[in-house]
Amino acid sequence: MKRNVGLFVIMMFLLAGCAKIVTPVGGPKDTTPPKVVKEAPANNSTQFRSKSIKITFNEFVVLNNPSKTVIVSPPLNQNPELEIAGKSVVIKLPDTLRSNTTYSIVLAETIKDYTEGNPLSIYTYSFSTGDHIDSIMIKGKIKEALTLNDAKDIYIFLYERDIDSLPYSVRPTYLTKSKNNGEFVFNNIKPGKYKLFALNDINSNLIYDLPNESIAFSDTLVEAYVPIQDSTTEDKNVSRRGSTKDANPLRLALFTERDSNQVLQKYINTTENIYIFPYKTDFSSFSARFLGGQELKYFQVISQSLDSVYWYLKEPITDTALYEFTVDQHHIDTIKISPFKKSKQGGANRGRKTNDKVSLKVNVTDKENIFKPLTLHFSYPVKPCTFDIRICKLLRSGNDTIVKTYTLPDTFLLSFPIDYPFEEKLPYSIFIRDSVFYGYNGITNDSINVRFTTKTEKDYGNLQINYSIGDRSCQYLVYLLNNKGGVLQQDVISSERTINYTHLEPGNYKIRVVKDRNNNGRWDTGNYRERLQPEEIFFFDKPINIRGYWDIEEDFVLN
Repeated sequence: MKRNVGLFVIMMFLLAGCAKIVTPVGGPKDTTPPKVVKEAPANNSTQFRSKSIKITFNEFVVLNNPSKTVIVSPPLNQNPELEIAGKSVVIKLPDTLRSNTTYSIVLAETIKDYTEGNPLSIYTYSFSTGDHIDSIMIKGKIKEALTLNDAKDIYIFLYERDIDSLPYSVRPTYLTKSKNNGEFVFNNIKPGKYKLFALNDINSNLIYDLPNESIAFSDTLVEAYVPIQDSTTEDKNVSRRGSTKDANPLRLALFTERDSNQVLQKYINTTENIYIFPYKTDFSSFSARFLGGQELKYFQVISQSLDSVYWYLKEPITDTALYEFTVDQHHIDTIKISPFKKSKQGGANRGRKTNDKVSLKVNVTDKENIFKPLTLHFSYPVKPCTFDIRICKLLRSGNDTIVKTYTLPDTFLLSFPIDYPFEEKLPYSIFIRDSVFYGYNGITNDSINVRFTTKTEKDYGNLQINYSIGDRSCQYLVYLLNNKGGVLQQDVISSERTINYTHLEPGNYKIRVVKDRNNNGRWDTGNYRERLQPEEIFFFDKPINIRGYWDIEEDFVLN
């Protein structure tokens, strides 16, 4: 009997060792964020002397990137440290706190529950080293100046002094961060007027010191206030000094300053007879003047981004050429262009193929459109030539085929429209033989064979927009955009005008309008040193959906 009891005990131990703890299954999924159940010291404490803060939640939690999601205002010289202790988060304050100052620690999705990762969106803990809590506020919204999209995760700064150089060298008095919808709020600040500045802080030093950091600013000082809905709160620790009003939220436009330090970078020449001249930033005009050496014959293309110039040479360079480049009428560079050099095997360009005899690619667009010509697009500029196109009309009773001859003009081309009266709603086949088009170094095309069916007039819609403007001191740039943001048509207006957009394919469209303050024909970003806001942009606020054989008329008032 004793042997059986001992054996039973051993088996129970073995079973216990093999047991696994598993999470219970079944039941509704947890979708609620953690809730604060206790704070020590209490939130909104005064005469604060503690070196740490313990916040306890109703469930186990984890930290989510605290170095990016914890905001202390006014900022400390060193960021606080956060630790997990069971269901609590302990915030250790490393700094010596300033006297008679209200501090706010904002946890912006810093806390998530342990099981499902549900984030606590915004949690604010405030305390004062003095005898009262400042409870004045400033609120607003920030959008991207070019797209008008909400700008999220952008630092918003407040400075007590009105000095323009502060964002370049001084950390702010107060700071907060914009939410996903672009809204921001400063709570628990002292009454007064503040300098307001926003920064996409790439290097996280709370200083505007990088040229690619996006910014926004208020033209005037902003005033902190007590909102009407909070003005009746009774709290002996809360200071209600300051104006009481329900102010309209501030509006900020986020932009990246145009780099005024234009630089012509080292030119690129990896393929014979093709030279690329890149600039540091975009430009509005470009000109070249021959100075000496071998004068070049070239076909010039400006990149769509307006920051590079492409030269396709008609003849190879045998000697150096000296040119003067001018952009925007004032930035001048003298450049020496040298003959093409093949890469050396085993050198820095090893493995790079240059001067390969690859096929000249030809892309065909608008082949179904009865209101636009079918167009050939070449991957390289092509030389003048004469070529034939076999156009076959596919009919039920047989094929109706003609051969039409076209001649490219005496210049290099990247595209060529085919002028032919295609009939509506008929299937066609077009054929172009190989080695018709010649690019550089003997590069030629493969044969082209395309089948398509033309559309009818009923497949297109028309849009009429009646534009009305309030400010006639400048012109407006009007853009018709497709659903991907591509520009389909651009117009310039300076008074009331009606624009008809005809023969549009079914789909969604947008209208973007730029208030061109300086009448230079493009959108200009802002400049903080010159106190210039970015040029204002308007979007038509209703969806534009074009359907076949429909006409739409809308009014667009630009105020």
